[in-house]
Amino acid sequence: MNDSIRAAIRTEIAKTGQSQAEVARQMGMEPQELSRALQKQGKIPPVWVKILDHFNLDLTVKAKEVSK
Repeated sequence: MNDSIRAAIRTEIAKTGQSQAEVARQMGMEPQELSRALQKQGKIPPVWVKILDHFNLDLTVKAKEVSK
């Protein structure tokens, strides 16, 4: 999960006018679970499917441009 995706989720949370903990509870998650998901580096954990679905967001992957 890269920082731009985490930033997008944080922006979506801010748009709600609610705390991160309140949003987590609305998704049926423990606040700590959302907090950890927004901090971890590495592979996309299953919790991200739930987070992205909550905000009606899609995760998109595209090929990198190769420098010659």
